[in-house]
Amino acid sequence: MNENNQQPVIVIVDDDEMTRYTLRKKLSKFGYNVISLDKAEDALYLLKNKDERCDFIITEIKLRKMDGIELLRHISSSENSVPVILIGQGNIEDAVKALRYGAIDFLRKPVDVNEIASIIRTELKRKSQDKLAVDFGQFCCSDKREFSLPASIEILNIIAHELTKNLPGIGICSLLTAENIALALREAINNAMFHGNLEISSAIREKEGLKIYNEKIEERKNDPHYGNRRVRVKYDLTPEYVEYIIEDEGPGFDYSSIPDPRDPENFFNRAGRGLLIIKLHMDSVEWMGRGNILKIRKNRVK
Repeated sequence: MNENNQQPVIVIVDDDEMTRYTLRKKLSKFGYNVISLDKAEDALYLLKNKDERCDFIITEIKLRKMDGIELLRHISSSENSVPVILIGQGNIEDAVKALRYGAIDFLRKPVDVNEIASIIRTELKRKSQDKLAVDFGQFCCSDKREFSLPASIEILNIIAHELTKNLPGIGICSLLTAENIALALREAINNAMFHGNLEISSAIREKEGLKIYNEKIEERKNDPHYGNRRVRVKYDLTPEYVEYIIEDEGPGFDYSSIPDPRDPENFFNRAGRGLLIIKLHMDSVEWMGRGNILKIRKNRVK
């Protein structure tokens, strides 16, 4: 494959021909070069082939030989790992394993291709920012900063990258763990921006779809009552831990009533899954105030 071809390459791994056809047809319309495979082993061969390019993988969790979880484990342990979305009808244990091994998301079939395209677009943009960054973490002794952020996906992704890029260099964790911490931080700030400050319920996304949800975001951002609110992010990096405090200006909520995201009935709700991601990748998670302040910490991996 020509490495000069800048068109992102998306690999679909699924032994169901109709799923592969549908995803390939629709994702191609978004400008992606889509490779369709029916075996996980073929995906691993492609990844090991230096002449081939792969920017993103979508894999069914249940495959005939090597399943999606095992494929994900191989990818996450490789030197040149790529983002992975798992799809299918797996149970809660499968979903938790997927997130623990670094999957970007786990989506039930039938999948919303627009949602997949949105996840891919966001993740590839983040990856391109990572490549441009210089790792000064090895020279960092400590770092402490504070930010006041408007509601913006672009700013959210930039700040999550900025506040995790030095973690491997200072020795807090590995590069893969830093990426997982960035995922947890994005979930926390996303909740503060859109659920906290803009007061948009995740139920809108569940019931009415991503398009209506995004339209509601734009509507609230243009309303001064909501749009002028800011998310305050405090960041404290030491050789022993990294800590984030995320505070929104919304009305707050009763955090003691949050449904357990490990319950199968709650896991596949967007809100529940976001909280599970945060709990999986951080060592401590603490709600404070009226439910509008979240403190999360990751200790140095020994």
